[in-house]
Amino acid sequence: MIYRARHGVWCMVADSFVKNWYGSNEPTLADRIRGFFRNEGKAPLARKAIMANYRIKMALSRVRAYIDKLRERDRDLFERAVEALMRKDEAHAKMYVNEVAELRKVARQLLMIEYVLEQASLRLETFIIVGETFTNIIPVVGVIKEASRILRGIAPDVWVELNMAVNDLSLVMAAGGIDIGGDITISMSEEAKKIYREAELVAEQRMKEKFPELPTLVSSAEGETNKVTQS
Repeated sequence: MIYRARHGVWCMVADSFVKNWYGSNEPTLADRIRGFFRNEGKAPLARKAIMANYRIKMALSRVRAYIDKLRERDRDLFERAVEALMRKDEAHAKMYVNEVAELRKVARQLLMIEYVLEQASLRLETFIIVGETFTNIIPVVGVIKEASRILRGIAPDVWVELNMAVNDLSLVMAAGGIDIGGDITISMSEEAKKIYREAELVAEQRMKEKFPELPTLVSSAEGETNKVTQS
């Protein structure tokens, strides 16, 4: 009673939130009784946030693995294109160059998603450790949803992982009184859009580092291919 008089109702709410966030090490008698009537209880919110971050990192690891595979394939196609040009086999050279061009479109998207997931994980870690307000993770949910949409047709396994992360964060956000809903426009805040604008610039820079420009001979073949396609 003295505790309530000093701190008011807010203290009761705070205690309830802390219990939901971190969980309770020592279950009360009421908790034990309720446990007889249900097989499993709700996971603490902190655990949900940590699991979401774990899923994001798993997705990031898989995206990087895809990028590495694309680099290997790009190198192989590049060598074949050069060999074809040395044999004066322009038809096959153009075919390989076109494959390289399509491959690099996918690589650019994956490099953009790589940066996005890096930023999402960093922000979520800050939220978990520092205990920022729930509104600070709205951009995280936004960028993950958009990344999931982009990856659906490129890397279905990563798409599934990110959707599960969104589900975990939805529960955390709901506890803070924020409904992110199913519509991506709800959670694509200005901060989330800013992250994607940065991601586009970073992806271009990483493309130059990981996927060197094609030599003049191969570039010429690519240009000729474009002319034929346009005509």
